[in-house]
Amino acid sequence: MKRKLTPRYIIIILVLVWAVYAIWPTVKYQNLSEDEIETMRDEGTLQDLESKIIKQGLDLKGGIYIVLEVDIPTLVSNLAINKDKRFEQALANVSTKIDVESQLDFFQVFQEEIDAAGLRIHRYFDVDFGGSLEEIIASLRDQADDAINRVLEILQNRVDQFGVSEPTIQKQGNRRIIVELAGIQDSERARDLLQSTALL
Repeated sequence: MKRKLTPRYIIIILVLVWAVYAIWPTVKYQNLSEDEIETMRDEGTLQDLESKIIKQGLDLKGGIYIVLEVDIPTLVSNLAINKDKRFEQALANVSTKIDVESQLDFFQVFQEEIDAAGLRIHRYFDVDFGGSLEEIIASLRDQADDAINRVLEILQNRVDQFGVSEPTIQKQGNRRIIVELAGIQDSERARDLLQSTALL
């Protein structure tokens, strides 16, 4: 009977040894002081250690979770030419509607508002945007997508300054950007830096 249990004990011991080996870099990293981290960073050994640690998310390590909203009405207003009170009022109405119901698509509501106001939209936008309402709305949507993609790129570059391992930066819907930074110690600085980049 004892001979049959021996392979099991060997397997259990091997698994335990492997588990200790796998978790050791994480334990070592967690116990480093700030000075030791800086020293390792200067020596170039920190990145190797960080690649071996177990990644911890916001739920385990803490950090910040920020939802940034891109100001599409301002973008559309900045792209428009020959703006008058009727156009500004239509844009203000759209802003009010999407503030009340955030799941609404800005451009669909904008198109409905332009139709309801009887505005000739081609008067407010350059020929490059197109001649019909649908073409102009499609061009504006493309401009907004490009702006959001630029903001995502800027945010990624800014997050790299913090040295956060595996940050989550993603687009949610057509106006929001979600940023999750696990393990950030200086949350106020991170929040200020990230929110300043959201201006288009």
